[in-house]
Order: sequence, then C-alpha cells, then structure tokens
Amino acid sequence: MAKEYVNEFTLDGRLKPPVGVTEEKVEALRDLVDETMSGSRAAKGTLEEAMVSTDAVFNLAYLTELNVLGDFDDFENRNWSKIATTRPVSDFRNVTLYSLRPDWSAGGTLGAGEPVFVAPRIPEGANYPYAYLEQETNQQVGGIVKRGFKTGFTFESFINDAVGFLQALPESMRMISEDTDEYEVFSALIAGGDATNDLVGGPIPYGETTATVLPNAPISRNALIRAMIELSERTINDRKIVVSGGWSLVIPAGQRMWVEYLLNVVSGPNGFDRPSDGAQFTINGYNPLAGIELIESEFVGTGDWYLLPKSNQARRPVLELLRLVGHDVPELRVQGNTGTYVGGGNIDPFEGSFDNDSADFRLRMFTKGILWTKQLVVWSNGTGS
Repeated sequence: MAKEYVNEFTLDGRLKPPVGVTEEKVEALRDLVDETMSGSRAAKGTLEEAMVSTDAVFNLAYLTELNVLGDFDDFENRNWSKIATTRPVSDFRNVTLYSLRPDWSAGGTLGAGEPVFVAPRIPEGANYPYAYLEQETNQQVGGIVKRGFKTGFTFESFINDAVGFLQALPESMRMISEDTDEYEVFSALIAGGDATNDLVGGPIPYGETTATVLPNAPISRNALIRAMIELSERTINDRKIVVSGGWSLVIPAGQRMWVEYLLNVVSGPNGFDRPSDGAQFTINGYNPLAGIELIESEFVGTGDWYLLPKSNQARRPVLELLRLVGHDVPELRVQGNTGTYVGGGNIDPFEGSFDNDSADFRLRMFTKGILWTKQLVVWSNGTGS
C-alpha cells in the first residue's frame, strides 16, 4: 500500500522544491503530461514548447521524483523486505548497534536460578547495579554509501519522441533504484556466508530411526530440517536463539517450482523420506517445513541456499538496509550547460548544452545492506562436502 501524506507536494518535507519549482507549475505540468500520454496532440505541442522555452524542465524533474518516490516507498512486495528491515543513519561512519551489557552476575542480587539477562531483584536498602550501553560493530564493518548515475539526452531526441521520454524516465529510474537496494541486501547476505555459519551436517532423529545430512548438503527436506536444528543449537551472548513467525529460504533464480514441490511433498512411512514407492502432497497435515517462505534471487550462485528468520522475527536484527536521514529516497536533478542568449538571459536546459545541445538527468541515492548477525543464517553451497 502506498504511503499517504498530508502535504502531497513536499511529501511532508521529504522533498525540497528547488528554485523555480512551485506547486502550481508542477500541477500544470502534470496535467499536460497526462493529456499528452492520453494522445492529445495539442497538449503534446504545448508540452514540447514549454520544455524548450520555459523552466518546465525543472518542474518535470520534480514531478518525476514525486512519481518515483511514490512507487519507491511501496516496498512491501520486494524480495529484500522479506529478509531485511530498514535503519536510518545520520552519517557515513561505520554503523554500530547498541546493546546493554549487565555489570552483575547470576545469583546474589538476582536470586537463585535467575538468568543474568533479566533485571535483577533489588533488596531493601541495596544499591542498583549498573548496565552499560555498548557499541557493537556490524559483522561486515562499513557504513552507508552514495550511489548514482546520470543519463543524457539531446534536444532532437526530446522533440522527436517526448511521449517515449516521459514514459521511460520515471519507470527506468525506479527500477534501477529498486534493483540497487535488492543488490545491497542480498550481497550482504551472501558475503556473510562462510565456514562459521555453513551447514555442518549431522543426524536428524525420526523417532526410533535417524537420517544423516552431509555437510554443505544440496537443498532437500532433510537438509532444511538439519539447518533448523543447527540454528536452534547456536547461542548469541550465551543465549539460545529463538525464532518466531517463520523462515525465509533464499534460493537461486529459477528454482522456485521444484523447491516448492520439495517443501510440500511428504512421503514414506515416517513422513520425511522419499522412497521409490511414490509420494503424496500434504494438505492440512503437519509439515515441519510449512513455515518457510521461498525467495528467489539472481545474485545467489547455482547450488547455494540460505535459511534465515523472516524480517523482524528474531530477538536481534539479522539484515538491515541503511537509509541516510533526510535523504532516504532517490534524488533526481537536471542540468544543462546552455550558456546565455546574446544580450543576456538564461537558456532553459531542454534547449541543450552550449557545446552539443544535450542535457543530463542525475540520480543520487544513499543505501547499504548490513548483516548484523551471521549466527542467524545457515547456508550451504550444495556440494555435499
């Protein structure tokens, strides 16, 4: 669902109109663009004239940014948002996570049997013990980065195909911005896969029998169950890992169909093996893998797979996408070094530059994928060794 704003022109202060851009001009340009896209030749002519003889280009850049931002905010269905949350940061320094560290031990003030990570009991007249706020650097040390590009066009290309230009610009910039965020999050996930959190392999108990999963096993029902077991046996700050709300399984692009089949087909007398005598789909029956959501990514290598909690479903953050405060959306700027008319006066950017009748749109964004807790990720390269 798209975000709603009280002030639709500045998006409640998230956008700052540059000099020459007003709400009235943007609305007038929006109407011209809509009529042009609907096939009005009169509106097309008026729009082309405005672009090359007024400051409409600056209002077009602002209108494009409004359109891009409206779609950009609606990230609920993007793949990265299923495994990561967002975190605002104020500068480019390495990002850190703050955690409270207790300066007391189990027993004593706490009383017998109480864990050290809960608030201690305070006897009458006793002093309160300290807990210290400590900085924890992310496991892939780094901070937010600046990304961007510019695209040029000529005076002739706009005059020849104004409709095509207006159709392509917002959609193309939105897609590149979204793909950049996708790359940042999945790159952070993949970079965090190493020998410290790969699938170790081992037994899976089935009542009176057991099955054995190889290290770095290819994806299978047994391998996924073993991955859940291994993750549940890990500890962070001496505490067991607890996952609520389900899992995300990240797989290479093009693998969804057969992995969905694998997750939903249960066969054999114990409900897990896949003997040669056939298989059956599980419908409304118990399936230990039913809470897994599949996510395909073009950035995942062939044979690799990653199992991790869904976003916001663990006690600690796993993956996050950083946003720079005050610059949390892509920014669009326009430039044309047009020179000046003889006798004075500025020439508008859509007339093109002084040298070659060209102008540039530039997109700038600030983003970074961060893996905080690699212990909450189990991965395999699928080699079985």
